[in-house]
Amino acid sequence: MAHRCHDYRHLSARWRAVARESGFASRTLCEASGMKLSYLRSPALADDGGIYLSAGIHGDEPGATEGLLSWATMNRHRLAALPLLIFPCLNPWGLTQNRRTDEHGIDLNRCFHNDRHPTVAAVRRIVGNQRFDAALMLHEDYDGEGVYLYEHRRSEQWGDRILDAAATAIPRETRRRIEGRRANSGLLTPRFSPSVFEKIGHPEAIWLHLNGCTRSITFETPSEFALEKRIAAHRAAIETLVGLAC
Repeated sequence: MAHRCHDYRHLSARWRAVARESGFASRTLCEASGMKLSYLRSPALADDGGIYLSAGIHGDEPGATEGLLSWATMNRHRLAALPLLIFPCLNPWGLTQNRRTDEHGIDLNRCFHNDRHPTVAAVRRIVGNQRFDAALMLHEDYDGEGVYLYEHRRSEQWGDRILDAAATAIPRETRRRIEGRRANSGLLTPRFSPSVFEKIGHPEAIWLHLNGCTRSITFETPSEFALEKRIAAHRAAIETLVGLAC
């Protein structure tokens, strides 16, 4: 039987409770596989700037969805005052089935270059032309040995501070190369290569970067570590980014 962290309806119910206690509504993003996807937009979010947070685009990474919810729950009384756009789970079918892809075998995190996938199209529509000050995409890595992140930025680097905060729960990654890219104690700052993403499709982070986001960060925890530690690492990463951005 799947762990409760793969119960999407339970996740959604907890997010609705957080939204009520925060003083603003959870809104419908779209429907997929008979399940309603939601997002939260805080009253403090203006037409430009602010913070973009997302999790669950890969369903086999439940530490990310639980970490985002845990952070929101602990900060529910100040969420309305923070300029946030939150996507709690972008692949509910994948979450319930413990699968990276959706039910059609599609990796949503390679679909952001167009509107062909309905969930991605809904996200793109909600975001529109907004250029965020910071975006944090929460992920997990089966091969991970510690926390690490990718940072695409147009300003000061924040990656080390985010990793140091998360390292209170899980140590920083020690591998020198991750997915063929050079890493420095878990920090990856790859040079953007259009030709690479023309071949594989645009991840969420790259789409946001191309859409003018000042800082687009993909944060990863090692999925073979204890769930509570992974949740704590995600929570620390979010709190640090929000503190730097606000």
